[in-house]
Amino acid sequence: MNKKIKVEKNSVQETLVLPLFGKAWAVRNYPDIFKDQDVQGIMDQVDYDFSVMEKAASGVKGKIGSLAAATRQAALVWEIKDYLKDHPSALVVNLGCGLDTAGHQADNGTCRFANVDFPNVIELREQLIPSTDREKNIASDLNDLSWFDKIDFDAEEGVVFIASGVFLYFKKEDVKKLFCAMAERFPGGRIAFDGQNQKGKDLDLKALKASGIDISTNFALDDPENELKSWSDRFARVQWKKMSTGYIKPDKRFGILYRIMAPIADKNGMSQLDVIDFKM
Repeated sequence: MNKKIKVEKNSVQETLVLPLFGKAWAVRNYPDIFKDQDVQGIMDQVDYDFSVMEKAASGVKGKIGSLAAATRQAALVWEIKDYLKDHPSALVVNLGCGLDTAGHQADNGTCRFANVDFPNVIELREQLIPSTDREKNIASDLNDLSWFDKIDFDAEEGVVFIASGVFLYFKKEDVKKLFCAMAERFPGGRIAFDGQNQKGKDLDLKALKASGIDISTNFALDDPENELKSWSDRFARVQWKKMSTGYIKPDKRFGILYRIMAPIADKNGMSQLDVIDFKM
């Protein structure tokens, strides 16, 4: 039996197992809706007491959190597949990847993968999800743009970037700098990421603080399409999509509260899937 990888309580690495658990819970409970083929296998390799999360998931707030994690991944998988229709050999880059395998769920057999995150995260990822001949793990702070030189970008094949639960931790000016630099360096590429307006951001920060993670950030998009368009003339198209209801229709099994809240969150911009296409 392979030795399990220990993840300590109250560690940075612990934040990686929260979305992992949420997606696994959703797959177990709604296998006809959520299709992640990797998440349970990854969880089985982790030495961590998931009992607290299991207990929380039996309540309304925990259930909604798990559904949100799974729905977010489903939205990003859809966006990857959409890009791969016209760019079957594209590079799929997961920014702030953690233990996420959204790219794998969209694998068409010919695309390639790259994952970028802090060194301690990549160290854990390599133990749980080793890189392959089509996949490369890159240890880097996203704000250190030297990682641009470490991914195998081919303009003819294309590149699609995704970020899941990442930019909540960023300052807005840093996100702007990153996106503008990407648009210049990766013509014809696309980035899809989850966002929220000011109210959604404040609620997320409150929830994080309650779980022991206290951060300050100013990244929120109250008018994502117009604001993002103003950042760079290298953005060919900006789309604001409904993350909670635009990709997966809330099932009646999700519960009445989720089915009430999800459309409201989407309509008001508290739950966004934002997509930027870069000019060639």
